[in-house]
Amino acid sequence: MTLEGRNGPRTLADVALAELKRDIITGVLPPGSPIRLQEQVERLQMSSVPIREALRYLERSGLVDRTPHRGTHVAEMSAQDLEETYRIRQELEAMAVAEAAKRIDDETCRSIQELVEEYARLAEVAPEQALEVHTRLHMAIYEASGSKWLMRLIPMLWDNSERYRRLSLPVRGTIADRIAEHRRIVELCRRGDPEGAALALREHLSHTFEAAIERLREVEQARS
Repeated sequence: MTLEGRNGPRTLADVALAELKRDIITGVLPPGSPIRLQEQVERLQMSSVPIREALRYLERSGLVDRTPHRGTHVAEMSAQDLEETYRIRQELEAMAVAEAAKRIDDETCRSIQELVEEYARLAEVAPEQALEVHTRLHMAIYEASGSKWLMRLIPMLWDNSERYRRLSLPVRGTIADRIAEHRRIVELCRRGDPEGAALALREHLSHTFEAAIERLREVEQARS
């Protein structure tokens, strides 16, 4: 069975994945909390099959852990996980943006620039919508690389890093700073500058990583 979503038909597994991912990323399901299959069957009003499929994806993307005799839990957040996730993201996303800068056409560039401006409009007035546009913006840049493998790998790492990125926001700099970083990446792609675009992307991710690790250590200190 499929459901019609904003981007076309969605399977029940897609719906289950979106619901569970949102709950994990926003903290409705905090790190370490159990995810009980029967509870999700009742909550989402669907069979266990699509929910199991969604949980398998969440496990691959690092948001869920499944262990014998303990069941399925939301993955803990840690400095080690954050560092590894962002280190790999920097390599893959820098590669994607460099390829995008070599291949991007004017029409694609204009549509990505429109997403940047939409992100700028929503950032202060509708932060949750802005976060959705932010994801679409980055994925549109990476899709312009033309690499199917990069587009298989990057979204999983992106999903795992979303909890950390949200954690970073209070100390990440101003909204204007973040928007300017995106505009610069897109402009360098438009100019056909692969090295410059990749460097700007690496710096962008580094700023987020540094803010996230600072906040994560504060949270861990407060717990200890």
